[in-house]
Amino acid sequence: MLLSLAGVPIGLAYLWYGFVKPLVSDEATDFVREYLAGGRVILHGGDPYQCGMTAALCDGYPHYLLFYPPFAYWVAQPLVRFDPRLVAGIALVVANVLLFAAIWLVLRALRVRDAQFALLAVLVTISFPPTLTVIQNRNSQVVVLILIAIMLTAWLHGDRWWGGAAIGVGLAIKLIQAPLLLLSLWGRRFGLAAAAVVTWAVLWLVAVPQFLPEFLFRVAPSQVQGSHEVLNVAPFGTFNRLLHPETLYNSGGGGGWLVLGLSGAFGLAVVLLTAWRLGAPRLDREGRVLEVATGVAATPLLFTLTYAGQLVLLLLPMLALLHFGIRTRSRPVVVAVAASWVLMGPSYLALTNAMAAGLGSPLLLQIWADSALAGVIVLWVASLHAVGAKNGETQQK
Repeated sequence: MLLSLAGVPIGLAYLWYGFVKPLVSDEATDFVREYLAGGRVILHGGDPYQCGMTAALCDGYPHYLLFYPPFAYWVAQPLVRFDPRLVAGIALVVANVLLFAAIWLVLRALRVRDAQFALLAVLVTISFPPTLTVIQNRNSQVVVLILIAIMLTAWLHGDRWWGGAAIGVGLAIKLIQAPLLLLSLWGRRFGLAAAAVVTWAVLWLVAVPQFLPEFLFRVAPSQVQGSHEVLNVAPFGTFNRLLHPETLYNSGGGGGWLVLGLSGAFGLAVVLLTAWRLGAPRLDREGRVLEVATGVAATPLLFTLTYAGQLVLLLLPMLALLHFGIRTRSRPVVVAVAASWVLMGPSYLALTNAMAAGLGSPLLLQIWADSALAGVIVLWVASLHAVGAKNGETQQK
């Protein structure tokens, strides 16, 4: 009854904000301002990473910098010849299909047969603010999400090359999945890791390779140095605001080697703690699901640049941990998943609205700005706890 009462308004709200409103809206999205713009630049023989200097080739958005790998723009070239509004509408439909396909794959991996949990998983997903952000913008994060779900399916069946191919395609689009290669090596999925690297390399070499040096030696290093803006929810953003409080309002300040060093040390600690907690690879299905969930949960903590929309990838560990917590009646795990969902979703969304409206004291906003990162850490710690609990359950058996 509770799920039904919550499901009707949440479902109607998602139908409006996740489909109808963006479908009829003329507002430019990431899909138009980033992917189609980059595809147009390449089609016209231009350099996508000089987009700020060639406004005509950037679809009228010279301020919207292009910083994805060349493959992300190269693959969008065939779409440039059609009406952008029509293509954006089709992309919206595809984004929704991919989202629900990813949920289905995760539920299938969890072997969920309870209709109530399946409904709960859908509601948790569509009411998560980063989900709406990604869907409305037709961002490629939804493509990465289903690729991770495919990798999870392959992981459960052992060392499968097609799981690696999925990761390789994701890496060709965005590098955010790179830590999963470390997880593959730890899990002795050497065929999967090799397939990922080969697929990744082939796609990058096929897609306008003349721009690869510029991306590798100019664009990528600038991203590694992190972003000083308040919307950066990576550990780098938190350390930067702690050492340079003025960056809460001035995105052009701060930074430095100390901030980078602290971010790197934090990331290294996350890797070591995760590897220590995971221990040896598991043979049981649920244990393998928790392995992938833990790896994905740790990923945002290893980068110097993370935006809230990228947190949609954490839906996979959220659903996996929620299922584990309910099955084992582990109240700490369920509470941790709920807390992380609130911190990364409604809480951080409220922060952005408060800052846009000029509300809140500087001290409150400084603390509030770290709510998304706090949510990521809570989810990661919950995954480590679940892995430990699973180890204890296996030993008892």
